[in-house]
Amino acid sequence: MLDSPRFTLSAIAATALVAGILFASNAAVAGTGAQVGQVSLLIGQAHVFRADGTKELLQRGSQVRVGDRIETTANGHVHMRFVDNAAVSVRPQSSLEVQAYRYNAEKPELSEVRLHVERGVSRSISGAATELDKTRFRLNTPLAAIGVRGTDFIVQTDATGVRATVSDGAIAVGVLGEGCVAAGLGPCAGAQLLSTEMGGLMAEIRPGETGARLVPAVDLSVAGTGQSKDAEGVGLPQQMAQLRAIGLAAAKPTGVELERDNDTAAAELLTLAAVRVPNLNQPSGAGNQLVWGRWGVMPENGEKLSEFFAVALLGRHVTVADEGAGLFRANQTVPGQLFSSDLQGTVEFRLNRASATFQQGDLTQTALISASNLTVDFTRRTFATGLDLTAASGIRGELRVAGGIRPDGIFTVRGNDQFVSGALSLDGKEAGYLFERQVDGGLFRGRTLWGP
Repeated sequence: MLDSPRFTLSAIAATALVAGILFASNAAVAGTGAQVGQVSLLIGQAHVFRADGTKELLQRGSQVRVGDRIETTANGHVHMRFVDNAAVSVRPQSSLEVQAYRYNAEKPELSEVRLHVERGVSRSISGAATELDKTRFRLNTPLAAIGVRGTDFIVQTDATGVRATVSDGAIAVGVLGEGCVAAGLGPCAGAQLLSTEMGGLMAEIRPGETGARLVPAVDLSVAGTGQSKDAEGVGLPQQMAQLRAIGLAAAKPTGVELERDNDTAAAELLTLAAVRVPNLNQPSGAGNQLVWGRWGVMPENGEKLSEFFAVALLGRHVTVADEGAGLFRANQTVPGQLFSSDLQGTVEFRLNRASATFQQGDLTQTALISASNLTVDFTRRTFATGLDLTAASGIRGELRVAGGIRPDGIFTVRGNDQFVSGALSLDGKEAGYLFERQVDGGLFRGRTLWGP
């Protein structure tokens, strides 16, 4: 999710259309009260406090205006899309104010974006306003001023200080005070630079400090991760163990699936299409029904696809899993089987996101997927999929798997040297699976997300 660690919210057509309308009406002037965005995703409960003093319960599609303060409850999680296609998420028990938002494509020097995170956790993905002129953006906290260089970053602020991590691009983190005022824009003089190339670091400022420090990164997706508990008082480690056990059990082939085995003939009939996405290793879209949630605090081997499981769990439940992550699906609201009776016919899905590695002995390499296919026959409740894989060292492999789909939309096939386990979304429009393919004394493995 934008959480989507990229909270790269895949732009839903309706959202993009509304963004275009907003841009047309607000590009030149965006004073207090002007509409500059809308809520694209809402989980749990959140409120907006307007500049005129009114308070409203947020809903998906609610307007976002200059002067608004967004506040989330313990189970609230808000994603917003702005006029320049920027994306911002406000996580549970957090508060963010839109202090200024002006986007002028013809005169970038007139653009102005200023956000203020009073408490909690927020994620920001820059839009066109920042891309045109990176000095026209500022995110403030009570202690820090953050400027960007075209980026995707998370900031967490509480009584103990401010911490920030970067998923893409770079940020500059400075201390508010003399020479660095909250009303300014862009990075402050002497700010600490943090970029993705630095790997494994975050910027931190504690009360009373005069500058930001670089320290080992932790996952900021959930504030107070080590102490957090769910609504029933279950600690996160225990909750993780329970969810992983459920996912691992679901990923084991049933007796029927073992008897059926891999339908090699159906898999070999697939025609694989070249992958059209330049970089598949990107976080899930915020509006996706299927999201990968990892069990570890930090991602491994440069993987960007997954969120921390506690974030992926918001409004979702685990389907299948391996030791590294689980596939979380939006909660079913209608009891019974997954697919309605009118969902028939064959659908070919497109690979939207994926992460893959090749392990040979103690060496783990990144791997690329150059061609793919996932075909689902809803009438017969079957699937067939294929991937062309290439390790960084040049070793190649082909995944070819086909089998049946369970009534709950989960599918698993394990052969002698291939394994696939995944699930379809409740409406049959999204799919995701984890895979393994043994070849040349090594093992390709990875996770995927598919759409129409």
